[in-house]
Amino acid sequence: MKRSESTGWNPDEYDSWYEKEPGKTIDLIETECALSLLLPVRGKKILDVGCGTGNFTKKLSCLGYDVVGVDPSDGMMEKALKKGLRCVKGYAEEIPFDDKTFDAVISVAAIEFFQDRKKAIKEMLRIAKMGGKIVICFITGSWEKYYKSKGSGVLSKADFPKVEEFLSLAKEVKFCLRSNPSEYVSFSNEYRKKEAGFACVLIEK
Repeated sequence: MKRSESTGWNPDEYDSWYEKEPGKTIDLIETECALSLLLPVRGKKILDVGCGTGNFTKKLSCLGYDVVGVDPSDGMMEKALKKGLRCVKGYAEEIPFDDKTFDAVISVAAIEFFQDRKKAIKEMLRIAKMGGKIVICFITGSWEKYYKSKGSGVLSKADFPKVEEFLSLAKEVKFCLRSNPSEYVSFSNEYRKKEAGFACVLIEK
């Protein structure tokens, strides 16, 4: 997982994106999509892979789950710890937990920075219990094109996956964020059939 200080992530800037528009609404839309596949979980233990500063980790903790985040960035992880969250340093390709430890695994907008996606997915399956869910969410469509076109910033350097990469494993795929980058982001736009900008894939072990 290449999400680290060397890629340009700034923990404070990262968090500030979620506190103002359009980031605030985008986060709500993406969270609804991700949780619709993840919940309910058979059990309490969830691992958030590529947790960053712990924004999604915190959501799951507030829902009552025993959630742990894993991320390779000291700066991002320090920010998560200051929020009172549990997290450990580690890479998606070498998750530092034993086999069948978690009831569910989630990774939100982090797979774009994994060095080896196939190995990372194998690791998520390894640490998930039998019957457990793995939900992987990533940027796609119009928003992928937008970030690629910017030519600067962390996401311009991201390696965006394609949904087709997951079809042999996926039980279900959901799409959201149908507002284009050039327009006002709103929940009402989710009823349109325009190109989506975010995908969530459900894999069951």
